Amino acid sequence: MKKIEREPLWDLAHVQLRDALLAGHFAPGRALPLRDLAESFGISITPVRDAITRLVAQGVLQQGPRNAAVVPTLTVRELRNLTIVRCELEGRAAREAAANADPKGLQALQAGLRTMQDMIERESLTRYLDVHREFHFGIYAMADIPVLLEMVENLWLRCGPVLSFVVPHYVLLRKGTDHHAAACDAIRRGDGAAAEAEIVADIEGAARYLESLADAHGIIQRSAVASVRPGGS
Repeated sequence: MKKIEREPLWDLAHVQLRDALLAGHFAPGRALPLRDLAESFGISITPVRDAITRLVAQGVLQQGPRNAAVVPTLTVRELRNLTIVRCELEGRAAREAAANADPKGLQALQAGLRTMQDMIERESLTRYLDVHREFHFGIYAMADIPVLLEMVENLWLRCGPVLSFVVPHYVLLRKGTDHHAAACDAIRRGDGAAAEAEIVADIEGAARYLESLADAHGIIQRSAVASVRPGGS
C-alpha cells in the first residue's frame, strides 16, 4: 500500500483497495479493519469507510464487525458462474484485441510475458499476481471497448481474492503449457479465434484447479491439497 497524499481521499482509497483485490492480495475470509487500512494509507478513517461502503455496495466486500469489512469466500458454484461469464467476456476481449493490436501494446505484452516466465523459472513469485493482472488487462484494454473492460474488471474484483490460491503450486505446474504465450502470439498474428481460445483455456484451467481446493462444504480454501493437470492461470 502507498501513502495517499492528494484529494479526493475516498476515491484514491477505493482505487488502492480495488487494485489489491484485483491482484489477489486479500485472501477470501480476511478481515479488513478500517483503522488498519487508514494507517496504511496515512489518512483518516472516514474516507476509508466511504471506499469500503462503495465496495460493499458492489458486492465485492461484505460488511464485517464494527469498523471492518470482510473479503467474501467463494463457493464452487459461484466460481463456476463467474467462470462462464469470464470466458465469454474475456475471450471476446482477446478476439477484439487481435483485431486492434498495436506495436506498443504488443511490446508491453511481450515484456509482461517474459517477466512471468522468468518468475516461474526462478520460482520467485512474490509479484507474479501483479504482473499476471497487468498482462491480462493489457490484452483487454487493447480491445478498445471501455464498457467491456469495465465489466471484466467487476468480475475480477469478485474472483481476484481466490486467485491468490494459485501461487505457488498451480503457477509452477503450468510450465509445460503456457496459454499466455500462445494468446500473445495469436494476438500478434491477428488471429482472433486462437487468441480467444487460449484465454478461455487459461481461465478454465485455473478454475478447475481452484475447484479442486474446495472443502466438504464447497468453499474454496487455500489449505486443501489437490493435484490437477496444468492448464493456465
